[in-house]
Amino acid sequence: MRTAIIIALVIGGIFAVFSLLPGRLGKQDTTPVYTEAKIQDLQVEINVVGELDAAQSHTLSSEILGTEGKIIYLIEDGTRVKKGDTLVKLDPLPFQKAVEGLQAEIAELKAAVQAAEQMMASEDNQVGQEIANAEYNLNVATLELKQFEEGDGPLKISMLQEERQKAQLELQRYEAFYKDLQDLKKNGFDNKSEISAAEEKVAILRDQFKEATGRFESYKKHVFPALQESAKAKKQNATLLLERTRQGGVHKVAKAQATLNQIISKVSSKETALEQAQVELAKTVIKAPFDGIVIHYETFREGEKRKPREGDSVFMNQPILYLPDISKMIVKTKVREIDLFKLSLGQKGIVQVDAYPDTVFNGDLTFIGALATSESAEPGQEKYFQVVFTLQNEDKRLRPGMTCRVSIIAQSLKQVLTVPTQVVFSDDTGDVCYVHNSWGADEKRQIKIGVQNEDFVQIVSGLQTGEKVSLVKPKAH
Repeated sequence: MRTAIIIALVIGGIFAVFSLLPGRLGKQDTTPVYTEAKIQDLQVEINVVGELDAAQSHTLSSEILGTEGKIIYLIEDGTRVKKGDTLVKLDPLPFQKAVEGLQAEIAELKAAVQAAEQMMASEDNQVGQEIANAEYNLNVATLELKQFEEGDGPLKISMLQEERQKAQLELQRYEAFYKDLQDLKKNGFDNKSEISAAEEKVAILRDQFKEATGRFESYKKHVFPALQESAKAKKQNATLLLERTRQGGVHKVAKAQATLNQIISKVSSKETALEQAQVELAKTVIKAPFDGIVIHYETFREGEKRKPREGDSVFMNQPILYLPDISKMIVKTKVREIDLFKLSLGQKGIVQVDAYPDTVFNGDLTFIGALATSESAEPGQEKYFQVVFTLQNEDKRLRPGMTCRVSIIAQSLKQVLTVPTQVVFSDDTGDVCYVHNSWGADEKRQIKIGVQNEDFVQIVSGLQTGEKVSLVKPKAH
């Protein structure tokens, strides 16, 4: 509607000018026709044709590894969907079997882990008991050695020594008694029976002393050292047995731990495989990542270019659906290189969609391309820059690919001095216009112009508000 109004105004202005300047159609009429320099808003627009697209879109494809994906459900083309809605279902059976098989293997391995843990606990307990027994035996041997070296052995030696001393004293006493009897015999007191008995007693005591001495010497020199060495050897054997028990225990526990770790490693490996299988199973359901409208992706399938359908096999990353988010739309278009200086990000504009000519959409310039392109490779062709215009309005009727026309407000000045473009002429001095002065003459005046559009031009200097200027060049000039 706005475009139609603009076109009508332009045609009307052209018709008015040509009606005032018939010389353009035939003989030139230089009769002055005047207009006033006036203050008004001035806008410079760039009008281009573009195509609608979604600001956000996503191509959905199978993420399943390999080529085992098979479509068993496909949402209808053109369906509006919400975030999280199911769009595609792939046959889950192969992946369910893989998941169930891995779950069964993990259950068996976990049972094996429990058995291995019990075995390890049993080994650890048995090793602990064996070490405790070996430590007890070592303690006993140590105590026995100490008891022998500090108690029983010295006590036995002391007893044997005391026994020898007693035998020696008894022998010495009888030997003295026997000597007394011999002295009495020399003095004439001969008691044969008593002397004979004393001799026998002395002989017996000598044998007893000899035996006691032999027992003492034998125990001290031979028996005691042998028993001492035996006790030491018993302690040393107990020490070695304890060390071997400890080392053997470490080996047994380490072996049980290694078996347990091996099974745990298998469980971890199978759990990782299960997680991957569950991920693959979850990938059999493809859901909408955001609100949008479903478009079936057309590509080559089984030798022909067509859209997907249920029963199709799909491989990894093969596009199935295109999902544009039409809640926010953009216009992709291009502007001429000569108009680029008029543009800057954030500029406002108006969009009209050909399908809905009575509806006007507002938006902002959000992207300006960095590289110029031309529609032909031939030199001298006009160049263009890609631009993107983002709509501020949401309209569910809009679709990607619709043709639209954009009027970008490149420059907008508020309340500046303007004149129609046809009052400005050029000569050797620059831009001039012809001002109707108070004496009724048309005075040539140098001016400086600024921003201009198809109808009006900004006067920076040289004119005042309300001054009349000629729409045609006077005859005198």
